[in-house]
Formats: sequence, C-alpha cells, structure tokens
Amino acid sequence: MKKTMKRLIAALVAVLTLTAVLSMSSFAATAKNVKQYKVYTVLGDSVAAGYSHPGYDMNHDYNKVEWNLVPNTYPDILGKAVGATTIHQLAHSGYRTTDLRALLYNDYNGDGMSPLRLPSINNDARHLNVDQLNVLRQAFQSDIANSNLITLNIGINDSTQPLMITMETLTADVGVLGNQVAALLDPFNYVKNTLNNINTLTVDAQFYAALAQAELTSFRMFSENFDAIVSRIHELNPKAKLVVVGLYNASENDTIPSGGIGIPIGDIFGSLYANMNNYMQNGSPYASMEYYTFVDTWGISSHMNDPESPMYRGDNHPTLKGHAQIAERIIAALPARK
Repeated sequence: MKKTMKRLIAALVAVLTLTAVLSMSSFAATAKNVKQYKVYTVLGDSVAAGYSHPGYDMNHDYNKVEWNLVPNTYPDILGKAVGATTIHQLAHSGYRTTDLRALLYNDYNGDGMSPLRLPSINNDARHLNVDQLNVLRQAFQSDIANSNLITLNIGINDSTQPLMITMETLTADVGVLGNQVAALLDPFNYVKNTLNNINTLTVDAQFYAALAQAELTSFRMFSENFDAIVSRIHELNPKAKLVVVGLYNASENDTIPSGGIGIPIGDIFGSLYANMNNYMQNGSPYASMEYYTFVDTWGISSHMNDPESPMYRGDNHPTLKGHAQIAERIIAALPARK
C-alpha cells in the first residue's frame, strides 16, 4: 500500500512538473516563437527613438509625425521578431508624459514647456502651433487605433526635470540658467549639464528640501499623466497589446563632487526611477489589466555603465547591447505562438 501511494505521489509530482514546464513554455516567448503582431506602434522618448545610434536623425523636427526607425534598437529588433509589416515610430526625443498626453487628447495642450517639444509657431517655443499639433494628433491616434502591439516607454524626462527646476530655483547664475534652458528641450540628453552645474550650488538643507518638493510634484504629475495616456490608448484601441517599458538608472553609483562631499546623484535618480517603475508595475489602476504588461529594464547596458562603449560615462542612453537586452525582455513577456 505504501509503495503504491509513493508511486502515485511520484506520478502526480511528475505530471504537475510537466504541466508547469509546458505552461511556462507556452507563455515565455523567444524571438523564434513569439506571437506575431502585424502593426506595431512605438510611443516614447529618446530611448525608444534610438538616440546616439547610426540612423538617428539629430534634426529633431517636432513637426514630423514619424521619426526614423533606427537599426538594431529595441523597436527594430522587436518589430522583426513579431513579424510586423508596419512599424509606426512615434517616439520623439524629449517627450514627457505631459507632451504625449497632449497628442492623445484633443482638448489638452500640455504646459508652458510643451512648445519646446511639440509644434510651435515659427519655431518660437513660447507659442504652441495648435493647427500642426492637430495634424500630429490625428496621425498618432489613428496609428494607435490600427495597431496590434504598442510599446510605451515614457517618464525619463519627467524624472530628470526636478533636478533642473531646483537648479533654476536656487541660482541666479546666468550661465547656469542658460544651460538649464537648453536642457529643458530634452532633459535626458542634457543630464550632464545639470550635474556639472550642481557644483555651483552650496550643498545644504535648502538644496535637498527644494529637490524633494520638486520630486514630489513631478511624481504626482507623472502618475496622473501616465494613467491618462494608458486610458486613452485603450479607449482608442481596446484590442491592442500594450507593453509598458520600465525605466533604468544610467547614473547608478554616481556621485558628483561638490563642497568637499559627493552628491549621490545615482541615488537621487534611482529613487525616482524606482518609484515610477513601482507605480507603472503595481500602482496604476491599469497594471492588472490583461492587455497591459510591464517590462523591467533595470540594469541594462547604457553608455554610462558599460566600459565597452566608445561613449563610456558620456551618455545616458542604452548601448546597442542595451537595446538588445530590452528587446529580449519585452519578447519574453509576450505570449508565444500557439
């Protein structure tokens, strides 16, 4: 009797183990067996746009609907893996959640900084060109409505703004302010300007108090805008698979010398990114929806952390290796073909 029971238990364990393996293999995809999606739309900022790699258009024409699909970046790799016959590259450098929200809602025009990234009248960043913005709105919303797969990679530029706002608040140095104004165009591209400018500040309680307040404000706006974006994407296309691509910390373990001590800039950015990732993965009311999948990108290779990069320590964006890592993680999060 005991032997029979042992055999039954062993057989049951074997069946359960095999079921688990088969279940995992049916959902964890690879580039060879990932589910196919005919039309793929890319939403995001400079990371998704392929900044710093061959094929990227440095012209930054914010009147254009689609930018170049940069070879060997994660949208290119992913598009090929899922067999997309059409890829809409709508990611634009500098985009914040505020700007993308303005493109998805016809009655929302962003904020005072939106004309830096959205169409402006005669390239005057003080005045939004609503007529041209409406052209982009129609195209963005149409592409989303007709997509099978959408990746959303947004928030990096939201998270770098608190540091710049703090700099502008606490200094009257014209040179510093000039660099910060330039950085507002594309915060993630100009992080080094901001970090260098920190050296002009006295590191004291006033700096950290102002930074903490700016971070709180930024996070509130990010979460509000993010949910509005996801809601609108699903409203435009209830059948599309939405993959939310998380943020990574390119400045991890970095410190900036100032006042005889090191400012833990990696920790400052890292805490922001972690909070934003946690919101996208767990806090958003859409995170539990079947159509919504969050993909973690923490630890991917960037020019800042990869000694093999020719731009090592000089740029915050992913290396091509990093793009391949992001693509692999997205593919693994998608279902496999049946």
